[in-house]
Amino acid sequence: MTAFLVACSSDDLTGPSVAELGGGRRIAVAADNGKIAFGSERDGNHEVYVMNPDGTGETNLTNNPAIDMTPEWSPDGTRIAFASDRDGFPVLLDIFVMNADGTSPINLTNSTNTDLAPSWSPDGTKIAFHTFRDAGIGLQSEIYVMDADGSNQVNLTQNAAIDVFPKWSPDGTKIAFMRQVPFSSDAEIFVMSATGANQTNITNNPAADGSASWSPDGSKIAFGSSRDDNFGEVYVMNADGSGVVRLTTEGGNGEPAWSPDGTKIVFATDRDGDLQIYAMNADGSNQVSLTAPPGRNSLPHWGVAPGSAPTTCEEGVSQARTRIAQLLSNRPLYRLVLNFLLFRMQSGAQYAETNFGLVLDFLVQEQIISAQDAAELKDLVSPC
Repeated sequence: MTAFLVACSSDDLTGPSVAELGGGRRIAVAADNGKIAFGSERDGNHEVYVMNPDGTGETNLTNNPAIDMTPEWSPDGTRIAFASDRDGFPVLLDIFVMNADGTSPINLTNSTNTDLAPSWSPDGTKIAFHTFRDAGIGLQSEIYVMDADGSNQVNLTQNAAIDVFPKWSPDGTKIAFMRQVPFSSDAEIFVMSATGANQTNITNNPAADGSASWSPDGSKIAFGSSRDDNFGEVYVMNADGSGVVRLTTEGGNGEPAWSPDGTKIVFATDRDGDLQIYAMNADGSNQVSLTAPPGRNSLPHWGVAPGSAPTTCEEGVSQARTRIAQLLSNRPLYRLVLNFLLFRMQSGAQYAETNFGLVLDFLVQEQIISAQDAAELKDLVSPC
């Protein structure tokens, strides 16, 4: 039970990040809280479901006889990345992306070995995941990163250990992941830069620690650990590994994920028999069940509500960067110009917003983006 709960759970041309500007990290507002995606075996195989934050409206998005699992919402709440073996040999999984309603699934990795646990970068331009493609017949797993369209797949960890379940920090500069030495019961949470440098053990505990999840402001990490019992519990710590606090005490618990507004944590627990999903306040209080038998439910991820209106310049710029990366994935020069203007906008430069609008108007005139897309981007930066 412990192993399952703990373990299953390039700057490109995007312009300077919020962190690089010294403006702090994006902090979500209450309106950001959207649906919860999760894996379920209630239909006799692994499917990706979504539900409302109170557990109502459970909906099967994948409806496929293959294995579909480890879902994660895109930063803007419009897409879900997940792992599936629908295109390959059974139990050899690839990373897919589908729309929020389950339509238009696309295979991004097309690997000859298993790829799992996708994690989006905060600007939506990249996806980290773990893969066994370099293991041969061994147990080695590596953390890879790729562009959001599946191109430019790069090994970040390059280590003989088992490196799994990456999670991108909210400011986009770091990735947390679990590292385990093969045939050892000791697993640790490591943090590295988004390029794979400076791989640092932040848990340093003889027990199994894993399933890391960053708080929306990047100051804390929730995780699962067997350090106080053999069943696994949910803990929270500061982003540097200090200040560890235990949040759960009943049954085996793990796979935590924060709500976008940072006030709640969802997690998987076997306290009712089958593995089910619960939610609690970020301090561990008010633990309530969201799913119920029959069937096991696990690996939750809480998404933002699509179209949540930004309330600050930083929030609007963050969402605009994500949308620009989607609209202009094959137009690096225009991406560079727009992201430079976003940087100038956050710096308070005069005429930056006006020039941003003029560039968008030009792109509409040249039929590179639609008028609706331009209007959406202008609305996003209106708080600036």
